[in-house]
Amino acid sequence: MNLREAIEALAACFNDTDLYERFSWVYARDGGELIDNRFFLSCNADEEEDPVEDDHGGEIPAYAAEHGLRHYLEAATFADVLSVQKTQRPLSTLEEFAAALKHYHEQDAFLDLGQFASGECAGNEPQAGISRELYAEYDLRLAECPPERVGEAALATAALLQINVAQALARCRQLPMSLGMRVDGRARDRIEAKFADLSLPLERTTHRSLAWLPPESA
Repeated sequence: MNLREAIEALAACFNDTDLYERFSWVYARDGGELIDNRFFLSCNADEEEDPVEDDHGGEIPAYAAEHGLRHYLEAATFADVLSVQKTQRPLSTLEEFAAALKHYHEQDAFLDLGQFASGECAGNEPQAGISRELYAEYDLRLAECPPERVGEAALATAALLQINVAQALARCRQLPMSLGMRVDGRARDRIEAKFADLSLPLERTTHRSLAWLPPESA
């Protein structure tokens, strides 16, 4: 895949744990501009298959060797570089991500745009429609609830928000009600499923992972 596709594949994970479970290494071809390069994201199963020896005496998956690819960065490290860049500049372009990756690969250090080391970027206000970290985030709210479902909705809300049923009941009678702000994809699925079982669909607002993705892209 190309660089954009590789970044989007990592950003499509739910969170760091999901990424660790899906991907192991990022391989790339030697030479050339990073933004024009070709990549292969290996999973744990790829790494466990019988490897072949590369030109430097190391071991790589047969698929990577077949396509002339070499170790570039561990997938988790690759994602960390993207995350640090995005934290400093939420609307980063493909070219800016490429520059951050090149800097890390050559210098073994994150590219500091004047905010990372100082910690100033940690206090930046979140931007509407853009997630704070590498992965997409979601706001969920209950906008409508038929009177006959208020009791069930209150029980589900109390369990979800860890409040007492009386408080949940009051909230369910004064809609709309937030059930999660900037939650990850796994939390989104869990919350939506809980209320779908009650035939109570939730309104969802997506904060996309990458600025170039279209609004409301999951």
